[in-house]
Amino acid sequence: MLEKLNEEIIFFKETAIMEIANFGRKYTKDTGKHVYPAWFGEGDTPTSKLIYDKSINALNEGKTFYTYQNGTPKLRSEITKYMNEVFNINTKPENHSVVTGGMMGLRLICDLIVSNGDEVVMIGPVWPNIRSSVLLKKGNIKEISLKLKNGDWVIDFDLLLNSITAKTKMVFVNSPGNPTGWVMPKEQQKLLLNHTRHLGCWLISDEVYHQITFNDFVSPSFLELSKPNDRLIVINSASKSFNMTGWRIGWITHPEELGSHIAKLVQITTTGVPEFLQNGLVSALENYKTITLELRKNLKKSRNIMFDRLVTWNKVECSIPEAAFYAFFKVKGINDSLDFAKKLILETNVGVAPGIAFGASGEGHLRICFAAKDTFISEIMDRLEPALNK
Repeated sequence: MLEKLNEEIIFFKETAIMEIANFGRKYTKDTGKHVYPAWFGEGDTPTSKLIYDKSINALNEGKTFYTYQNGTPKLRSEITKYMNEVFNINTKPENHSVVTGGMMGLRLICDLIVSNGDEVVMIGPVWPNIRSSVLLKKGNIKEISLKLKNGDWVIDFDLLLNSITAKTKMVFVNSPGNPTGWVMPKEQQKLLLNHTRHLGCWLISDEVYHQITFNDFVSPSFLELSKPNDRLIVINSASKSFNMTGWRIGWITHPEELGSHIAKLVQITTTGVPEFLQNGLVSALENYKTITLELRKNLKKSRNIMFDRLVTWNKVECSIPEAAFYAFFKVKGINDSLDFAKKLILETNVGVAPGIAFGASGEGHLRICFAAKDTFISEIMDRLEPALNK
């Protein structure tokens, strides 16, 4: 049966995050023992009533039909208002397209830009799905890795710039970063944008964590530095900032002329985001100050509970993140993070993401999502300490 399928898909490996999650689920099924899941990047707080009431009302009003491929005029207008206010920029609705989650946005952009053999430069360690999207388009990845120095994640910026040449089709940056929490400083953003502008390559910025910072300010955006004709595309999502992971809705900010081409790709993939879900995002954007203030407060509390202990453990080398909601740390003496993560499930009943999922530079590390209640954080830290503080 399988010989008639696309060989590239058949032999394409699932991400190590899914492998460890499936391992943990099977362990629970086989043994009946509960595994504490900290492998995925999502919080444990349900979506705000402010948001889902709007979608329920839309359902009651019968908004269940096909809709605009780029998003409803109301939502695109609200995204424009939100982006212009948050980043002090001047976009219009035609610069924004609504997509079925940030991941779909990234995949559509790869479809739009990357062809067989194209060079893509990206900063790692990085969320595995973007790497997979490039590889499925047969792109060639050149990865420049962050390094942990004196408690901070830093990049050899000269190496990054020198790696982007006339051969480069696309540069991918995730800031704030998953898994590290690293934020590219505005001065580096300016230099990088100027460099890609000069070379004429596309700059793709995944900024889905822009609201999740611990200094009470949104993270810098390339949009604050850009010109209308720049080959710059910014990916955003409702998932992280508004506790809407399961809703699968996000948006792309792009040069106006790309809108019709993005609409074509939406048409042949999802046909468009359901209107009742779009109404929910309208409410999230209208109430973003209230929602994100509460989110940051809770995340900062959970982060502090985790890192007050993590930084003292003998086998751990880590950086306290300034953004996003992950602990990404090196474990001394391990060189197979997937195997080690499986052993942690067997020994501690805690499921964490193996560093290898985020690229070769992530090997030897683990990632824990701390977007959870303080009782959950304390429980998993109690369980992990014997294994990581020997």
